[in-house]
Amino acid sequence: MQVSFEKVVGLLLAAFLAAGLFIIFRFDGTADSGDSVQHYLIARYAFGHPRLFFDHWGKPFFVLLSAPFAQLGFTGMKLFNLLAAAGAAGLAALCCRRLGYAHAGWAALLFICAPYSFELVFSGLTEHLFGLVLILSVYLALIGRTAWAVVLVSFLPFVRSEGLVIMGMWGLYLLVQGQWKRLPLLLVGHVAYALAGAWAHGSPLWVFNKIPYATPDSVYGAGELVHFADQLFYVIGPVLYGLLVLGMLDMIIRRKAAAEEWWLILGSFLAYFTAHTLFWYFGIFNSMGLKRVLVAMMPLVAILGLRGLNFVLSWTESRKRLQHALLFLLLAGVLLFPFTKNKAAVDWSSAFALKTDQQLAQEVAGFIQGADIRTDSTTFFFSHPYLSIPLGLDYFQPEQRRELDRAALQSLKPGDIVIWENWFAVVDKGVSLEVLQSRYGLQVLRNFEREGEGRKEVFVVLGLAHSIPQ
Repeated sequence: MQVSFEKVVGLLLAAFLAAGLFIIFRFDGTADSGDSVQHYLIARYAFGHPRLFFDHWGKPFFVLLSAPFAQLGFTGMKLFNLLAAAGAAGLAALCCRRLGYAHAGWAALLFICAPYSFELVFSGLTEHLFGLVLILSVYLALIGRTAWAVVLVSFLPFVRSEGLVIMGMWGLYLLVQGQWKRLPLLLVGHVAYALAGAWAHGSPLWVFNKIPYATPDSVYGAGELVHFADQLFYVIGPVLYGLLVLGMLDMIIRRKAAAEEWWLILGSFLAYFTAHTLFWYFGIFNSMGLKRVLVAMMPLVAILGLRGLNFVLSWTESRKRLQHALLFLLLAGVLLFPFTKNKAAVDWSSAFALKTDQQLAQEVAGFIQGADIRTDSTTFFFSHPYLSIPLGLDYFQPEQRRELDRAALQSLKPGDIVIWENWFAVVDKGVSLEVLQSRYGLQVLRNFEREGEGRKEVFVVLGLAHSIPQ
């Protein structure tokens, strides 16, 4: 029996939302300890520090939309990303139906069951909103609302900087389609934010000269040309990986596709993928080679993957029972893979829990509270963003928290507390524990250590002329 598009998509999204809500309220993880938490903190405190609405690293459009949810704590941030992901999954299916794809509703399943993409739903990261804005733009173009689509795309760089790459592809699409009069609409986002944020940066040019990745080199080094081709496997799993490749081959071999498919779907995916591949290979634009950046393309991957699925099914066009069995097997493979023991599957035992360094940060907060150090009248110096959450500190209020770097340490005074750890303080700020003790005369008050994933996590609490019982 043929199940309607509405029932397939409705049931899939309902199950996705139900599973997402269970994970959000059952587990307290943040997906990663750094950027995920940093994005949350910017959104959480933006109303108290309005300049944060125009923080280029934080991504202004992301902050604008997520800030109301962040007032509910990190739970609210995860709710925001769950809704963004659900919206992107539904829109991917709608795009497939609009393009006339068979089995269009199952595009939502391909989106939902990509293992690492699923894990990143429960974070404060920007990838899923990027995917939602992108696929909504594609859908608007498909239904003839091209002007609105172009305006929406113009805001993508304020969700993730790679939006500039997507804007370039859309510009080519408009030229090829003879819609060059709409090209100025690609500037709407930059003009709007340039004017709105000029007061915070002293110039409307901040939208260009404050881009944090506008550097010809990278402190993170470089890597292999095939790095992201390998990492994509760990983002979407083997079944969807194969379907994605077949979907792209089908377009190239048969050459039967609408202009929107060529430019806005396949073109955007390849442009984004190629850009990150080159950034990492040449070690430019502060690329870290992180696989999570590929999650931003999940709606397009789902569409291309469904095209690949239909390509496979076309091999058995004359044998309907075999075709139905093949469809069932492929969808079952996509659905069940995240539950296997494969390295690319979801690690259900740890994926949604706090990381080792975050658990140590909670121990540090417990120690400080037990030592009667008042967080409302003490200035803390640290770089690990998660510490702000268990300590209940406004990350952007200098009287409460200051960065652990050499410039800020010049204002260190008796009674202040320094919390050093062996990642952010060392890698991002270049501050060693030895320097804190020898140059600034800090005393170790308590040391915390625990074996983490591949390395030992260390937190050290230090103070100036401040005695705390051991």
